[in-house]
Amino acid sequence: MLLEAYNAASSGRDIPETAHNKLLEKLYYYFTCGGLPEAVKALISELDNPIPSPKICRKIQENLIQMYISDFAKHSGKTNSMHIVSVFENVPSQLAGYHDLNTKRFRFKGVIPGKKGYNDLMGPIAWLDQAGLILKIKICNRAEIPLEAFTSQNIFKCYLFDIGILGAMLGLNRQDILNQDYGITKGYFAENFVAQELTAAGFRKLYSWTERNSEMEFLLQREEGIIPIEVKAGTRTQVKSLKQYILKYSPAHSKILSLNSSL
Repeated sequence: MLLEAYNAASSGRDIPETAHNKLLEKLYYYFTCGGLPEAVKALISELDNPIPSPKICRKIQENLIQMYISDFAKHSGKTNSMHIVSVFENVPSQLAGYHDLNTKRFRFKGVIPGKKGYNDLMGPIAWLDQAGLILKIKICNRAEIPLEAFTSQNIFKCYLFDIGILGAMLGLNRQDILNQDYGITKGYFAENFVAQELTAAGFRKLYSWTERNSEMEFLLQREEGIIPIEVKAGTRTQVKSLKQYILKYSPAHSKILSLNSSL
């Protein structure tokens, strides 16, 4: 049933409500463990257990985080590694700190004591980006080809490379994620998931868009033009920004990603 529902969604057909709810359940489990092989294997093992415990998967995630942090010093030196750790740990806290509907640009002030500008943080940010541990999304002030021409090097969003690691770094427990009960807005989790999946699908350059009072979570520059993608964490699909974008730029294609069962 789930495979049929997935194929229906892929071909643009509505999904039966029962199948849709089962797919959402699987999605939320993915939110808890992410896509790292060790964590996925642990989750499968836990769910096969008559009395499943979420502790094994989370422990693996915590061990992986410590391994990444230990590697910073090995490959970048003690002083620089401390700055890299500060940036790495600040990405989740900034994401979770946004209490409106959208993730905003990465803020530099307060990340590293005594450092407050992009020039002070560009080294650690570039290191994490090149290592694939963060996803750096440049923000465009116009949505025209080439998108790169309408960006600034110090204006961008940052997401983590894996949504399971994001939950672990924020200390979210599995049941809260499964119940979708973890904060004022779940938008940052949905956006991180979409950024991660687009990157995994081969989109190496992702952009965002902000112009006046309108924002678009993601822009893809394709041969057929620029595709705007609006992300909604729930079932409400009020798309004021997308409507403004379409009115101004008339894209051939646009996407809304939400929890709705109808497409």
